[in-house]
Amino acid sequence: MYDECDFVIDSRKVTPGCIFVAIRGEKTDGHFYVQDALFKGAKYAVVEKEVDAPASQLIKVENTVDFLINTARDKVQKYKPFVIGITGSNGKTTTKELISQSIGKENCFANPGNFNTEIGLPLSIINHYHGERYLVLEMAMNKFGDIAKLCEMAQPDVSVLLNVGSAHRGVAGNDQAILEGKLQIIGKMRPNGTAVVINDERILRKISTPFLVTFGYRKGDYQLLDYCYHDLSTTAAYKTASETVEFNLKSIWNTGQLTNIAAVLAVLDLIKVNYNKDLIENFSPVQGRFKVFKHRDIIVIDDCYNASLESFRVAIETLRKLGKRSFAVVGSIKEQGVYSAQTHQELGKMLEALDGVIVYNSDHEIDFMSCSKEILRTDDAEQVVLFLRKILQPQDVVLFKASRAVQIEKVLEKYMEGSK
Repeated sequence: MYDECDFVIDSRKVTPGCIFVAIRGEKTDGHFYVQDALFKGAKYAVVEKEVDAPASQLIKVENTVDFLINTARDKVQKYKPFVIGITGSNGKTTTKELISQSIGKENCFANPGNFNTEIGLPLSIINHYHGERYLVLEMAMNKFGDIAKLCEMAQPDVSVLLNVGSAHRGVAGNDQAILEGKLQIIGKMRPNGTAVVINDERILRKISTPFLVTFGYRKGDYQLLDYCYHDLSTTAAYKTASETVEFNLKSIWNTGQLTNIAAVLAVLDLIKVNYNKDLIENFSPVQGRFKVFKHRDIIVIDDCYNASLESFRVAIETLRKLGKRSFAVVGSIKEQGVYSAQTHQELGKMLEALDGVIVYNSDHEIDFMSCSKEILRTDDAEQVVLFLRKILQPQDVVLFKASRAVQIEKVLEKYMEGSK
């Protein structure tokens, strides 16, 4: 019934012959759009409650999200691929891309973009996985239990745990719940599966699997030994199980990104795939994930995709290591719940290390933050841009960073207008 059918959850994206899955969300309910989807040519609509539509075109299930997960699980079980699952508070996408590109697209499927949730990940498998030998899956956690559910859909043979920070702690409950939730990627991997885990004692003491490989900055089985910046490039040295290797990366990579390359090298060794030095050295960080470039002699860091205290700390450390005048355009860290005031107060202390801070307060959780280096606070993107163009000098560095909901990338886009 489902073979060769695309699954969609947005009635605006319905195409003839697809299957529309009605998802109940926080802001709307897909069941309101069933008739519209069928009118546009959907073959079936998957629903979990009564709707006014022909019964012959309805597939009634108890839970439509579970239906997606179960359908994706059936597809995975049909092809029996080797599954590499990746989670962590930061760096999942870059790590996924490095591993999947190293394996090669002929033999590997990786979930695209940020299709990493209990809805997005199964959708990507259902619609785009075609039996490749390897599945490299980025798995996101919003609340406790998300990782376990995704692992039940695609049980990892290798589970990669990059780091555990405070992102989403207002939703997950607290930092301990985040840690326990991330650890599910190891608890739910296949029997005799291998865990590749950052060398963090807080994490390692909770892991009992006999098949464990660690990585870290100057510690672990696979190590980032040292690194330095020159112009807009990075030289980094690594220790693997068999050698010491140096990469000359064609952009600025922060410590977290560099450390995660050690995890990539560990995974490639486990699956007996040789790393491609040229691929790694020429890999360009994904847009919005600490991507560094020059614009009119100003060094711009696009870290707009998301934010946490940990990722801010790494970003600020990198700015200082570059040894230039450093500025940041910052917005709220979201999903902190009752911890929001504490989080933003801590952020203010971190930002003291910079030469100037511009606060983009389109979202007012950032109002909890105070910093003596603040030089502008406004919710007007155009005012931010005009101010930056007034104060920035050649070779200055400016970071754009906030949680995704703030849409600080729109400020960056305005700043980039007229770029050649």
